[in-house]
Amino acid sequence: MNNIASVIVLFEKNSKSLVLTIRNPFMRSHPGEICFPGGRWQDGDQTLLDTGLRELKEELGIGANRVQLISAMEKEHTLTGYTINPWFASIDSIVPYRLNPGEVSELLMLPVNAICVSDNYKEIEFKRDGLTFKTIQFLHESKFVWGATARIMQQFCKTDYLNFLK
Repeated sequence: MNNIASVIVLFEKNSKSLVLTIRNPFMRSHPGEICFPGGRWQDGDQTLLDTGLRELKEELGIGANRVQLISAMEKEHTLTGYTINPWFASIDSIVPYRLNPGEVSELLMLPVNAICVSDNYKEIEFKRDGLTFKTIQFLHESKFVWGATARIMQQFCKTDYLNFLK
């Protein structure tokens, strides 16, 4: 299962926010970028959900027993050839949590009422290997999220997941 990853789109009920991380600036891939907790599938993972939950535990110290799985979300594909499998889950409070400094430099709580404002998104172009690509960016209070993570955030807002919040 090369080039397959899973992320946990974690909704904290107490703050009505999605939980994201800012990657360690020294990481080999995507240094300093904002993303959902998650990562690549590994041989010991029984399922793709297990991948996301293992990464949530590794990055934030939050065990599977503390989260309530709501639903699998639609897969996202990246320019680097990865298929990302997002899983929507909730937690009453992320406290206590423990950042893994080798992977995460900061925890970021983005309120759903900001994530679901269409004016916070716009299409951008960027160049890679001499080619021009288009993607989506989210910008709110100097927090810049782009690519697959921004698309997953949009997916969250355009589906019935918001009904869960009522």
